[in-house]
Amino acid sequence: MTTTFLAESMRAHGYRVVEGPATPITGGAADSRLTQPGDLFAAFRGERLDGNDFVAEALGRGAPAAVCEREPDGEWPDRTLAVVGDTRTAMAELARDWRRTCGVRMAGITGTVGKTTAKELTAAALGARFATHHSPGNLNSREGLPLALMSLRPDHEVSVLEMAMDSPGEIAELCAIAEPSVGAVLNIGATHLEKLGTMEAIEREKLSLARALPPDGVAVLNIDDARIAPVAGELACGVIGFGTNEAAALRRGPVRDLGLEGSAFPVTYQDAEAEVRLRVPGAHLAQGALAAIGIQIALGVGLAEAADAVGHAGIEGRLRVRLAANGSRILDDTYNASPASVAGALRLLQGLGGRRIALLGQIAELGDLSEAEHRRIGGVAAECCDALVAVGESCRVLVEEARSNGLAESHWFESKEDAAAFAAGLPGPGDHILVKASRGQAFEDLIPVLEGTS
Repeated sequence: MTTTFLAESMRAHGYRVVEGPATPITGGAADSRLTQPGDLFAAFRGERLDGNDFVAEALGRGAPAAVCEREPDGEWPDRTLAVVGDTRTAMAELARDWRRTCGVRMAGITGTVGKTTAKELTAAALGARFATHHSPGNLNSREGLPLALMSLRPDHEVSVLEMAMDSPGEIAELCAIAEPSVGAVLNIGATHLEKLGTMEAIEREKLSLARALPPDGVAVLNIDDARIAPVAGELACGVIGFGTNEAAALRRGPVRDLGLEGSAFPVTYQDAEAEVRLRVPGAHLAQGALAAIGIQIALGVGLAEAADAVGHAGIEGRLRVRLAANGSRILDDTYNASPASVAGALRLLQGLGGRRIALLGQIAELGDLSEAEHRRIGGVAAECCDALVAVGESCRVLVEEARSNGLAESHWFESKEDAAAFAAGLPGPGDHILVKASRGQAFEDLIPVLEGTS
């Protein structure tokens, strides 16, 4: 994109534009502190901060343009400014215009658990065949997805976008912007209950991706999930059902957990068979890998090629193995957490050598199910760990449940700093410590303490 395209698009939607010289736009940002040269700055109004107060800072950091609701202080003759009534609406319009201009095939991915994993696997695998764009990080919301499309280029052939929601109608809005022809629904579980209220509301939201696909599109659906399977027969588009049961067109066999070396499993589609060998640790990642294969098939890739491409794919931002100064290994899985992903990480820990220690934080946005889910994870921890350290009020019941299930070495702390200082003294050479919590807990800050470098 260029600032010229931005100016033309915003004028066509009736906004006032102060146009500077033609300059490339290579990405998007909504945080002035993180703005890089080439990023379009979108001045969103938040609950606590108003992005319009930081436009000048973003321009000063090298943003060639901004979409904002009022002009910034100072003179910016070499920048392009679109002054709009609502930044969120204007960014959706701009992103849709740019996506249509590029003419790229779009694949959307949603689900309660594993969206980012599936997106990264899919994008990396498709990159072996196509010029592939994908949404960076967690740019997956009403504000984030338009920013993700700012890095789309006309020479891209495919774009893979993560689609999240925390309010009614959000995924439908994202589909109206991206207009995907392929959509994958991974699973439907208990996250965002605090905001949506019921599992039925979450189900409607997640399935809106499949229902938004055009008749010539393809829905890639996890038909092992009882909330997803019924929609397969209702859709006007094509369907690739994936899973482990006999009704799955794309069927996975048993997963062989290879510990920190990854995992492997057989897969069949129609009359073809292939073996998948994931290089990323965690047997629970098989579901995302299967979805990535399904999306590739929907885009014309054969099963053997798709399976091989997924096997060579990496996942940026997911579990990393770090060596601590005392010879123990840290399983850094601090990117985010849900009940299913925490359970999967604990199962991975269970299969490793030495003492197995888990440093866990709260799992966010579980609503009325928070206590039950934290208790369930406490039971899983008792099966998988030799020692448990947990942080935060929600984790009191997690520790209680672990103790009641026989894990005597279970410890609760109010602060993550105290927990990390205590946990750092538990492992020795050959031991493993898993670190995992929801994104808002910022457990990545604890890694230097565990490494012995702070």
